[in-house]
Amino acid sequence: MKRLNTILNLLLVLPVLLLSGLGIYGLLQTGQEKTLVLVFAAFYAFVGLLKILLKKKTSSSPDYPAVTANEDWPPEATEIWSRINALAETLNPADYPLTDSQRLMELAKKVTGEVAGYYSSTKDKSGLDVPLRNILYITEKVSRDMRCLLDDKIPFSHLLTVNNGLQIWKWKARLESGHFLFRMGSLLLSPVSSMPRELKQFFIGKAAAYPIGSFERWLLQTLVKTIAYYAIELYGGQSVPLRISETEQEPEQTAPTSSKKPLRVLIAGQLKSGKSSLVNALSAELRAPIDVLPLTGTLTAYQLNHDQIGDLLIFDSPGYDNEKAWYEPEPDQNLGGFDLILLVCAANQAARDADVKFMNALRTWFDQHLKRRFPPVLAIVTHIDQLRPIREWDPPYDILSPQSAKARAIKEALDYISSTLDIPVNDCIPVNLKQKYEYNIDALWSALIEKTPAIVRAHHLRSLADGKQREKWALIRKQLAHAGRFAVNQIKKS
Repeated sequence: MKRLNTILNLLLVLPVLLLSGLGIYGLLQTGQEKTLVLVFAAFYAFVGLLKILLKKKTSSSPDYPAVTANEDWPPEATEIWSRINALAETLNPADYPLTDSQRLMELAKKVTGEVAGYYSSTKDKSGLDVPLRNILYITEKVSRDMRCLLDDKIPFSHLLTVNNGLQIWKWKARLESGHFLFRMGSLLLSPVSSMPRELKQFFIGKAAAYPIGSFERWLLQTLVKTIAYYAIELYGGQSVPLRISETEQEPEQTAPTSSKKPLRVLIAGQLKSGKSSLVNALSAELRAPIDVLPLTGTLTAYQLNHDQIGDLLIFDSPGYDNEKAWYEPEPDQNLGGFDLILLVCAANQAARDADVKFMNALRTWFDQHLKRRFPPVLAIVTHIDQLRPIREWDPPYDILSPQSAKARAIKEALDYISSTLDIPVNDCIPVNLKQKYEYNIDALWSALIEKTPAIVRAHHLRSLADGKQREKWALIRKQLAHAGRFAVNQIKKS
């Protein structure tokens, strides 16, 4: 694009050069001064238009694929990811040539150190306490991703050797300069035949091609963001390196996940809001209590299985009020142990102070634990049959476009609960839990299914700490076993 700009600028000077020579003589001889002035004016206007179009083309950013944050990351990763993105925007390919491995290694060290320092628990924030295997893991992951990127974006990259690439890069500027001189020579010697070729190349080729400098900058930024991505995954505890299974010699994931463990669902609400009725309505074949949380002795857990969601542990909690709440003695342990919150709110009860207190305590806990993700919350609005007119009960009711007094009353209750508790109205599910008159239980299950991805993400982050500890001790046991066998073999040989 810069070369074409230069050509256009020279074209602006070309009429003056012609006019200063034979053009002046011809102008006086033919008496067509006005015609030539109009021709030159049109020529200048045309070239000026090309420059405007070129400027618009170069100002727009190419549509390159971008490296984005992982939606499963906890809130604490937001700040460091923004910091790395800001760093990537300031990078200049001239400072970090893609062929200078030493400079790229310095850049990689800088990015990794930035992430490590953010997560470091030591006072110096040096970030040098990262295990060596994690550094090798980042290198492996980034190398794989960049290879795939080159295969997709660079034609014939799979056929080029390192030496080929260095030679091409070395001679790129010279080849471009030689081609530019050839084009300029052709333009000066034969402007009539060369101008259509240049214009055709502009409209068909150059205007549609990505600028080389822009591609280099994008590739450098992609490298930085990819390094940061895997560094955040490691330092933030989202994953651990892969290891090779001795028996199968295939990658075996040892990340601290707990997909086999059931999702934990808390049912909370005020006294007599209908929590126990909700537990019974969720399954007609509810099993007997299987566990009681050892931390409080107040929550009763029931096991439930759903075809689309999987295994669930439903925790029924005692009712709370403004004066007494089961979660207050040890909120640090109680409020963070669930992947989904079902907040039961009686529609015929206007007082919401106790519910607001519970939601504030829940939000405060997660604001103080940024390694965790705030779990989905569904407000289960019960006792809708007792709304005015009390004698009317003729479901189903259209809440979006209420036509009856009962439907309008239900909608008003949902809107009030939504605004008071700061829960989206779409996450407020009206139900009737009275036996033989159950209503909208299917909608509740549909809402649970829709929230499953968010529930699983919250479950994953909740389980990371335990999983990391298990993974660490498993590796230590394996390493000690190898060391023991090695020592025994050396003793036998001696």
